[in-house]
Amino acid sequence: MIKRVNKLEELEKRVMACQNTDIENIDIENITDIKNIKIDRNKTSMERILAFLRSTSNPYVIKVNETIVKMEFTNNSKLNASTCINNAMKNLYLNNC
Repeated sequence: MIKRVNKLEELEKRVMACQNTDIENIDIENITDIKNIKIDRNKTSMERILAFLRSTSNPYVIKVNETIVKMEFTNNSKLNASTCINNAMKNLYLNNC
């Protein structure tokens, strides 16, 4: 259980660091191309989120047809992207990993 919690904490830190990274400071060669991300649609939504996080160097920045796309989400609601990602990671790591 402690190992799972440590992995979860590491992943949470990585996601938060990625969220706060300035796009100007990202090495273009390290940006994941969306065409290289394979997600099993038969998995639960939480498992797909975790698979996506594992498949990217930065889940907030990807390449789409050689265009760099940075995703940002509003914090104007009770449930934002960070909360969803954190909840999915916690549920998966604590229950299944």
